[in-house]
Amino acid sequence: MDKPKLITVQVRRGDKNESKLVAYEVPVEAGQSVLGVLQYIYDHLDSSIGFTCSCRIGLCSSCLMRVNGKVVQSCTTLANGDMVIEPYKEDALVRDLVTELPPISQASLNNPKNINPFKDEEV
Repeated sequence: MDKPKLITVQVRRGDKNESKLVAYEVPVEAGQSVLGVLQYIYDHLDSSIGFTCSCRIGLCSSCLMRVNGKVVQSCTTLANGDMVIEPYKEDALVRDLVTELPPISQASLNNPKNINPFKDEEV
């Protein structure tokens, strides 16, 4: 079994009025998701960090974030080396990585294939 690799993760912390990047050193194992990295930070380094998640299998999009400038679902994106994690939309920022998600219509909930969390984003 391989020894976990230590990576530097910079997380945008703060709110709409003031924010800064905070760096964390995190051990990462092969196959670990970005959400797993954030959970490690919360559990072992800084329990005040704010982020959201729900299904953990890529369906709900509550874990949308920008990782190294690209909007991704953190639960299905693998942690591959040093990274900068920021909220997916600055104008919807609540705190740290927590953002207000657009409302999902009942029609979309009845047919999850219609849900497109990236429709307003450059992917």
